[in-house]
Amino acid sequence: MAQNLPAATGRTFLQPLSTAPFPHASRTNGHSYQGKLYDAATHYSDSTVGIYVPQAYRNRGAVDIIVHFHGWNNNVKHVLERYRLREQVEQSGRNAILLVPQGPKDAPDSGDGKLELDRNGFARFISEAVSWLHANAIVSGTRAGRIVLTAHSGGYGGAGGVLARGGLNESITDVILFDSAYGYYDAFANWTNAAPSHHLLSVFTDDTSTGNTALMGMVQAPKPNIYVRLGDSLTQDQLDTRAPTFILTTSIAHDDLLTARSWYAMFLRATALETTTA
Repeated sequence: MAQNLPAATGRTFLQPLSTAPFPHASRTNGHSYQGKLYDAATHYSDSTVGIYVPQAYRNRGAVDIIVHFHGWNNNVKHVLERYRLREQVEQSGRNAILLVPQGPKDAPDSGDGKLELDRNGFARFISEAVSWLHANAIVSGTRAGRIVLTAHSGGYGGAGGVLARGGLNESITDVILFDSAYGYYDAFANWTNAAPSHHLLSVFTDDTSTGNTALMGMVQAPKPNIYVRLGDSLTQDQLDTRAPTFILTTSIAHDDLLTARSWYAMFLRATALETTTA
C-alpha cells in the first residue's frame, strides 16, 4: 500500500524554466470556466518545474526522463506530495529523473501552453531541463535518452499536445494515462501505432470509459493486439507485455488512482526505463 512506500531520499528541486508551459499567449487573458475567470497573473505565470533525482540514480550517458502532467486545480508542490510521486519513483527502482511542469496553477483547465501548443515545444523543454541538470552537475550526459509520459485526469492536454507536435516522439517509449482519455485520441493512437516499441497503458474509471473505448478501437484497428484488464486482479506480468493495455477499475476513485495501490510505481516498472541496479 502507498503508506509503505520508501522515503523520498533523493534530491528535489523547484526550478523555473523558460520552456515550461506558462506563461503562454494562449492564456494571456486568463481562462474562464463556469462563469469564473482564472486570471493570468495568478494561474498562468508560474514556470516552476518540479525535478526529482532518485537517491540511487546512476549517470549512464543519456538522461532518461519521466514527465508527469497533472490534472485540474493543482500545483507542482501539492502534486508531488498528494500523489507521492517521488516515493513511487523510488519504489519503482527506475533510473530516471522525474519532471513535473506546472500546468494551469490551481485552475480547472487542461490547456498546457508551450508544451501543448508550440511546435517542438517539448523538445525545447527537455533540452533546457537536461542542460540545467548538466550545468548543476546532477547528470554527466548532455542529451535525453528514453522518455516516459504520465498524465492524470486533465493532464491529457499536455501529454496529447506533446505527442501531436512536441518533436520528440521517437524518444518517447511509454505513455501512461491515469483516467486521462478525455481527448487527443488521434495523437495517442498515432503514437502507439507508429512503432511496436511504443507502449501505451491506460487505467480508467467510469469517468473516461467512453474515451478509452474510442481509443481501444483506434489502437486496435491496425492489429488486434490490445489487452483489457481488471484493476482488482491486476498483476505486474499483465503490464509487462509491451502491448497496449487498458485497465478498468470500479473500486478506486479517480483521484486515488496513482496512490491507492502504488500504481504509479507499478506502471513505471512496466516501462522501457532501466533499473538503478542494471
